[in-house]
Amino acid sequence: MTTLMIVLALAVLAVGIVWWAVRRTPARPYEQRLEQDTAWNDPVTPADAKPDAAPADPFAAAPPGREPQP
Repeated sequence: MTTLMIVLALAVLAVGIVWWAVRRTPARPYEQRLEQDTAWNDPVTPADAKPDAAPADPFAAAPPGREPQP
C-alpha cells in the first residue's frame, strides 16, 4: 500500500509539473522572440578590434625553430 501511495504521489507531481509548464504564458510575444540582427556573423575589422587583442598569429614573432630530428 505504501508503494502505491508513493507512485501515485510521484505521478501527481509529474502531471502537475507538466501542466504548470504548458500553461505558463511566454514572457514576450512570439514576434519579439524571433532572433533579431545580433551581428554574430559580421566580420571583425581592425577598427573594431580591442587594443589589447592578440595578433592573428601568436607565434609570428617567435624565433625560427630547429628541424625535427628523425
